[in-house]
Amino acid sequence: MNLILASKSPYRKHQLQSLGYSFTVVPANIDESRLRGEAPRQLALRLAREKARKVSLENPEATVIGSDQVGFNDRGILEKPGNNERAVDQISRLAGQVVTFETALVVRSPTEREFFDTITTTIGFRNFTRGEAETYVGLDEPFDCVGAFKSEMHGPLLFEWVRSDDPSALVGLPLIRTSDFLRELGINPLAPLDSNNR
Repeated sequence: MNLILASKSPYRKHQLQSLGYSFTVVPANIDESRLRGEAPRQLALRLAREKARKVSLENPEATVIGSDQVGFNDRGILEKPGNNERAVDQISRLAGQVVTFETALVVRSPTEREFFDTITTTIGFRNFTRGEAETYVGLDEPFDCVGAFKSEMHGPLLFEWVRSDDPSALVGLPLIRTSDFLRELGINPLAPLDSNNR
């Protein structure tokens, strides 16, 4: 079955590859601006749905995966820092704070059947120093990451705790839910080649 990841994120691509799926990448290139009064969870799901639907319309024979993530705390929505100085400033402000990430997933089949969910991940950052933040940014270079950290690399050195139903969601794609939805559509890397071996 033709499977497409509607994302330009190298992190989501690597996640999906790690589970053994065969797929192609087709970035959706949508307007990701937040609507007035839109909550982070609503924003993430709307963008994931728009990505999946746009690529699905362009590739009607494919099953399409769309995902989006919004990170925020009591000071507002987090951004991608873009450079070293901004990354150090951004991650330093998270010391001792609690940050929430809403990671939305939409899987759309060729018959326009749509599965969707949003996974909430909450992180408690410890009270690390600015010097630690500078060392961390030098190690991971998280310039293209919301919140200026990478949970799959050295980021956990800054954490005190993490709470989530799907820890992989923090990287960008909730793999437990993704594989669940794809199995519903008959896509399963663990399916035996010989049905007699089931």
